[in-house]
Amino acid sequence: METGENNINGKAYANRRKAEDRPEGDFYATPRSLMWVAEELFRENLWLCLPVLDPCCGNGVMGEELRKFGFRVDDNDLYKRDGEDYLEGEWNQRQVVMNPPFSQWDAFVKKAKSHASRVMAIGRLNYLSTHSRYKSGIWEHLKSVCPFTRYVDYQTPERDDGCFCVGAMATGWFVWDMQYEGSPALSMLDVQKYATLGNFKKRK
Repeated sequence: METGENNINGKAYANRRKAEDRPEGDFYATPRSLMWVAEELFRENLWLCLPVLDPCCGNGVMGEELRKFGFRVDDNDLYKRDGEDYLEGEWNQRQVVMNPPFSQWDAFVKKAKSHASRVMAIGRLNYLSTHSRYKSGIWEHLKSVCPFTRYVDYQTPERDDGCFCVGAMATGWFVWDMQYEGSPALSMLDVQKYATLGNFKKRK
């Protein structure tokens, strides 16, 4: 874990905004299109025979889309679903899919890796260039990194069509397999057709 208040908290939207302006639990919705473009990625890296845990499910979008793909999903969210505190609880699910609060990204990933064999998380690509994360071992067993081809503004309100506002933050899916020992592969996920809403702040 990085040291210093800013590094511990991360450099997400939540940390650039005053505390009173942040949504509860630093919740930002996941555009459905980020699930749609990754359908094959889920099928290649997760077991259909085992349930998937979404430990910070928010409004449940990720679970809804995973169920459409044929997966069984256990939803949990401390703020949105009267669930348990994932970071403090005991879990035995062997696979995790999540879009964790970027302010607690490291903690969520490390927790997931402590109990799951396969973990998929949306994260910021600049996390890869942080030496302290490298030294912490968070990238051990990282199988692939799959960047989205457009910057996604996660402040975009939830939409059924999957469209989103364009932001200034490069993100993608990070995939861990605890049996994987090689270097991570890179695979782009094309979201161009969903990046149609312009800049979020200009729409207010």
